[in-house]
Amino acid sequence: MQLEQERIEAEKKRVKEEAQQLARVFETIGAFKVPRKGGKGKQIFGSVTAQDLVDIIKSQLNRDVDKRLVTVPEIREIGEYVAEIKLHPDVTAQVRLTVYAK
Repeated sequence: MQLEQERIEAEKKRVKEEAQQLARVFETIGAFKVPRKGGKGKQIFGSVTAQDLVDIIKSQLNRDVDKRLVTVPEIREIGEYVAEIKLHPDVTAQVRLTVYAK
């Protein structure tokens, strides 16, 4: 029984370390570029959603992220923004987004 408990603890530690490593990747990657159809001034048509960020991560890093774990601020203009991804109960990654008009 003690061996089983040690195995479970080792697995929890491995999962947390993996999440921390992925968080470092997200934070050092720079900013993900998000193209949007532009309107007047800095306005964009529509908004940027968590699903948009998940799709960009999948296409650029080939990593799957659950969109329910992504928190994106309300984005309706061109500019730089910061989104958060909860990778583990103890690990949250800050992801920069650059929204531009195409």
